[in-house]
Amino acid sequence: MSLQSIINISNGLDINRRKVVGIQYARNEIPRINITPTLNPWRFTVAVPNSLRYSDARTIMETIDTLDRAGPETISFSSNPKLSWIFRYQGAATTTQLNGIRVQSFIGNQLVLTNLPTINFARTLFAPNDLIMIGTNPYPFTSTTEIKRGINASVTITTNRPNILTSPVVNSAITVGNTCKFRMFCPNMPTYKLIPGGSVYDASGTLINNAYIEWSTDFNLYEYLGEV
Repeated sequence: MSLQSIINISNGLDINRRKVVGIQYARNEIPRINITPTLNPWRFTVAVPNSLRYSDARTIMETIDTLDRAGPETISFSSNPKLSWIFRYQGAATTTQLNGIRVQSFIGNQLVLTNLPTINFARTLFAPNDLIMIGTNPYPFTSTTEIKRGINASVTITTNRPNILTSPVVNSAITVGNTCKFRMFCPNMPTYKLIPGGSVYDASGTLINNAYIEWSTDFNLYEYLGEV
């Protein structure tokens, strides 16, 4: 749980969902824009405070060193109260009602959901930027527009990226909001420096030498899309 441990103690998050775009200007300064088709991965820059004590973080350090820069890990933001609100579900359905929704189809960026909850037709089922995870696949999509419950048996959501999943999704359940999971790796895996300080005492009152951990940089997490 190395990256998850970092998420749990982090105090800042930068989100990058920008597409790969090439811009060329003609002589008359008219821009020509070309968008490269990609899986549009999530990218996070996670800030970690330089206040961890060595005695408290040795397990975290070991798991980070073991994972290194190539190993992916599944994370979520639900266990960090400083960050969990960022992806909080904004609609009107309860957790039990959301658990009953099923995927009818997902073609391109059109996600069709059925078995909808019994709420007022004018209530918001999904708000723009609400996260939606299909089944157990840790690759969230977002709703790009507001989706009302309506009166039909299904709703169609335009997602931020097309269906990138290779496994069947029909009749899958969904997970929404900050309980969604991300499959990430850290290509820049920071190193750390130990700064003497933060001394603690054991049960007998004996002083134990200690140090604070200073990270070389923030953690740049990149969505691992090699196994979708």
